[in-house]
Amino acid sequence: MILMRRQPWLLSRPGAWLLKGLAAGEDVSEPVSRLAAAMSTAAISGPAMATAPTVSAISAVSVVSQSFQSRAQGAGGGWQGAGGRALGGSAAGGTAPRRRYGGDPAPAPAAGTGGGGAAAGKPPAGNAPPPPPPSSAPSPPPKAKSANPRMKSFEIYRWKPGEQPQTQTYSVDLEKCGAMVLDALIKIKNEMDPTLTFRRSCREGICGSCAMNINGTNTLACVSHIDQDESKCCRIYPLPHLYVVRDLVPDLSQFYDQYRSIQPWLQRKDLKREAGSAQYLQSVEDRLVLDGLYECILCACCQTACPSYWWNSNKYLGPAVLMQAFRWVIDSRDEATEQRLDFLKDPWKLYRCHSIMNCTNTCPKHLNPARAIIQLKQLLVGLKKKEKPQLQTDALFKGK
Repeated sequence: MILMRRQPWLLSRPGAWLLKGLAAGEDVSEPVSRLAAAMSTAAISGPAMATAPTVSAISAVSVVSQSFQSRAQGAGGGWQGAGGRALGGSAAGGTAPRRRYGGDPAPAPAAGTGGGGAAAGKPPAGNAPPPPPPSSAPSPPPKAKSANPRMKSFEIYRWKPGEQPQTQTYSVDLEKCGAMVLDALIKIKNEMDPTLTFRRSCREGICGSCAMNINGTNTLACVSHIDQDESKCCRIYPLPHLYVVRDLVPDLSQFYDQYRSIQPWLQRKDLKREAGSAQYLQSVEDRLVLDGLYECILCACCQTACPSYWWNSNKYLGPAVLMQAFRWVIDSRDEATEQRLDFLKDPWKLYRCHSIMNCTNTCPKHLNPARAIIQLKQLLVGLKKKEKPQLQTDALFKGK
């Protein structure tokens, strides 16, 4: 203890915990005296004499540690007694308890297990499992939905042959419904009124089946979010200015007939020789020209939002059909450009477009049919010419 008082910095050195533990009542005179006797016989000369106190102090701690550990191993227990924590040895002849990470106390060692001091400092025999990793913080519980219902009104157009058209109002709990208008329609049909009729298919804005007029705008029900303001009524009608089959299902027969009239497929001059034998080549630049045109899903939202189509739907082709006509006219692989343009040289088919821009504003795919119609007019009057393909389209057909 005199050594600890004269050299207090030793308390921060490795092994100083032994001196702290022995300070309560252990006798360290014997190990220190053996150390002093050993050092008295050692010859320290020259510059090493100046560092002799430091070397002696460090050696004293090491020797005391080794001496105490050997005595603890011989007794078969730790320095705190049979009920304490073993230091490098074993408690009551057993193995030292493992460290636990969860903050729980270590389990008591089994009686009659493990070896004595001979196995001190070594891991226990057998394939003991490694200690469990620290437990991570528990994840917060999921946010529970409000117990109070949030009722929203949906006013839906209803009609079937033989009856007068009317609107019917349904109340839907937004807490038990999906986020899209199509989710509300499906919930109404499944849980309230199975007679409600509408088209749907992909639920991803790809097929165009669920096109309808929602709150005055032509759009797709599957990509139209429900307004969370419960005080506002959501009004749903079929696409305007079309014959209705039933409820929200419009008759698109005329629209598909007009689309078929522009021959929306690739036309080649020598199709008999080329069909099925190889592929047509197209450069990256020529392919980029089709961007913004081929993405049209033919949902007819733009078609039925055009006032010119309302007035002349039997003669005017409409924005959706004209945009697809331009898509095939401008394709570098198509060889029927002149025939396609001649088909559009009509006072009604193309020139009934007055660039009102309703088609562009309502397109759920964010396309621009009005721009395609303007470019189609420029090709018809000769302000623009279709560029030649950058690659020889039929290069793979040579020699076949």
